[in-house]
Amino acid sequence: MVHNLSLVHVLLALGAAATIYLVVRELRGAYVSEWALFAPGTAALFVAAGLFLIQIGAGQPRWAFAVAATIGLVIGLVRGMMIGVRHDHYRPVVMISRDAKLVFLAVGIGVGVCAALEIIGAYTSPALETVRLWAALSAVVCAVAMLARALVLTIKLRQQS
Repeated sequence: MVHNLSLVHVLLALGAAATIYLVVRELRGAYVSEWALFAPGTAALFVAAGLFLIQIGAGQPRWAFAVAATIGLVIGLVRGMMIGVRHDHYRPVVMISRDAKLVFLAVGIGVGVCAALEIIGAYTSPALETVRLWAALSAVVCAVAMLARALVLTIKLRQQS
């Protein structure tokens, strides 16, 4: 353990990198499979769960995370309903505008920033506890929003097939 860093922080960094990679991978292709819709959200959920457990261990209230998850759920459901889905002859196509792709990329990068804030906060000073809490709450919002968006898009894809 270096200063206050641990193996958990290494796993958080790897999860954040995986989230960003999977978001970029999803945005590059025109065809999106169902597993690819859930992959970035699952990686983000891994990061959010790690941050959640660190904060719960530090004595933070659980209700704040329930509120963050509810906010993320609403955001993800609304975003998923706004994205168009159509089928071509072979595969489903998720039609995402350029602006929506940039927002999704920003959410993925936001998960990376949340993990980085936790790592920096653990390494530098206990005075950054509030920043670490807000990073954990933001990661929960982002992860749940990504998963809710994927769920809505999957339902839309299955209804049209």
